[in-house]
Amino acid sequence: MTGRIYYDQPGLRAFDAVVVRTEARPDGTAVWLDRTAFYPASGGQPHDVGTLGRAQVHSVEEDASGDVVHVVGSGAPSAGAVVRGDIDWTRRFDHMQQHTGQHLLSAVIEQAFQARTIGFHMGAESSTIDLDRELTPAQLADAELSANRAVWSDVPVTIRYATEDEARQLPLRKESTRTGILRLIDIEGIDLSACGGTHVANTADIGAVVVTKIEKKSAMTRRVVLGWAGHHSA
Repeated sequence: MTGRIYYDQPGLRAFDAVVVRTEARPDGTAVWLDRTAFYPASGGQPHDVGTLGRAQVHSVEEDASGDVVHVVGSGAPSAGAVVRGDIDWTRRFDHMQQHTGQHLLSAVIEQAFQARTIGFHMGAESSTIDLDRELTPAQLADAELSANRAVWSDVPVTIRYATEDEARQLPLRKESTRTGILRLIDIEGIDLSACGGTHVANTADIGAVVVTKIEKKSAMTRRVVLGWAGHHSA
């Protein structure tokens, strides 16, 4: 199973790994490593890009067994080689800001207005949060202000782990369906959520949370569209 460096070191920009195997594909070469800092597309967060040695990493995904697969272009490394991986940091840090900002705003909205987040998606220019009920413009403005007050307060964001039994005793915002050891993202005093994504180390690194509009997704749900100010500052 691929060791996932980003679980404990989301700020790591480069790493060395051993190529376990490769496989030719129509869209390039699939490469499996013994460990990786590349994030595969999952949980609403897009995959990382960058380089493995001389090869460009175009996509990163999980295979059926749960290993991480890097799809690269020309110059793919050979099985058994030691290769250096370099993350496209501008893209990664943007995703870290967006994902942490989503946790923060979702927590604020749920605590203040009992509206739960039931979907999340990141984009290049904006992100969306799907809520299970409608909020008024005034409520969203209040939530935006509360989230940004937390940003201005430079609240620590830490990673911790818990067993299933331990997690049941913790105030998780949403009960996890995963089994085994759970990875938890803790925005101190604000939110505790099971999550495998990458996050910034403190709320100040989010930059700013900006609610740009709200859309009707279905008869029962609403979609909040978010913009992000202060990106790419790390």
